[in-house]
Amino acid sequence: MRDALSNFATGVTIVTAVDQDENPIGMTASSFNSVSMDPPLILWSVTKTALSAKGFHDASHFGVHVLDAGQTDLSNAFARSGEDKFANVDFKLSAQKIPQIPGALTRFDCETYAIYEGGDHWIIVGKVLEIETTKGQGLVFSQGSYATASPIQMRNQSGQDVPQEDGEIDQLLLYHLSRAYHQLSQDFYVAVRESGISVPEWRVLASLHGRATHELAELSARTFVDNLPLQDLVLKMQDEDLCTVQGRGAKMKITGTEYGQSRVEHLFKLAKKQEAKAVGEDNPAGVTALSELLMTLVKNTNR
Repeated sequence: MRDALSNFATGVTIVTAVDQDENPIGMTASSFNSVSMDPPLILWSVTKTALSAKGFHDASHFGVHVLDAGQTDLSNAFARSGEDKFANVDFKLSAQKIPQIPGALTRFDCETYAIYEGGDHWIIVGKVLEIETTKGQGLVFSQGSYATASPIQMRNQSGQDVPQEDGEIDQLLLYHLSRAYHQLSQDFYVAVRESGISVPEWRVLASLHGRATHELAELSARTFVDNLPLQDLVLKMQDEDLCTVQGRGAKMKITGTEYGQSRVEHLFKLAKKQEAKAVGEDNPAGVTALSELLMTLVKNTNR
């Protein structure tokens, strides 16, 4: 069920409120959706076992922050359990005592309108009181990884691309990186899934190629999967002899296996073939130069 739902790309939000002691509470949620325009209603859901579940259930007001593409660290911080999530966050309380986090793409300040029981979750409906929005690109979560949404090239009835005027966005390296990734990965990820593995599993196996060993934090950075879901993923993969796992939690070390390597050998060959075709098969130096430039970019932006 979880794997199937991961194919549905969602935006990423942080929901905030105060508990009965007026302490700020917050959590990352992708279950946000609109309900009604008149009155303006939205909903989200919280698992009943969450530490802050009672606080959200009893709160009279709450805020939903739709995250910008540059807020992955903030999303990860609020996805963790049992920590003071507001310790390093410069937030302020609204008149309704809603903790407001700066930098969000959009924020909905809401009054709790209704709460429904939905299996192991509470479905919380809010009436929107105030909206604050800015321009930017939204953060997306799909197939266990963060992503961004890129526009699809429109085509006319003859199948030809519809030309679009260049704008400010066409001057941004980040835009071209995102678009190139989106276009280059489409066919490749189809081949990955046809091989019987998910995209996050491919990233894990590719990172462990050659029977390499990585600590959990490093593997998380390489695969774009947060620590907690990554732990579940590698333990599942260990049961399938795709990797071996030593230790638990932050001290976990994951090592590739011969069988895991054999599952992705053909995908490495396919990826290299697609890269050469994209850059120009008669331009191997271009592939090398681009790879070196991107590795420098990764090194300089790694945190």
